[in-house]
Amino acid sequence: MNFEYKAKDKYSPPYAIFYPEYVDLMTKSYWLKKISIPNADLFLEYIRTVLPWIKSVGGVIVKRDLIQESSSNEWDGGQLGLVIEFESKFAAKKAFYSEVFQKYLQSRDLMELVTISTL
Repeated sequence: MNFEYKAKDKYSPPYAIFYPEYVDLMTKSYWLKKISIPNADLFLEYIRTVLPWIKSVGGVIVKRDLIQESSSNEWDGGQLGLVIEFESKFAAKKAFYSEVFQKYLQSRDLMELVTISTL
């Protein structure tokens, strides 16, 4: 086989896989989140607002972990860990840098604590 590169064929096989734009659109990406939630009201707020928003932007929770600070049946503080899968790096970045998520980070004074990195 003889593959000859032509400028108009930038995204044609076999060359497409070498372009970052193509990889960003085709490679799944993940958010790893660990959130400290001090009380039941904030826990319910997170479940009612943030989790539906994540789903609305294409995120799927593939793993979760709860660490509660007591043995009671009511949430009285603890940590929630999540692994959220996105169909692409582009989708994960778009959600992270969205106006909605950035405002959420600002409202909770989390701008310095939450970052995104992709490989």
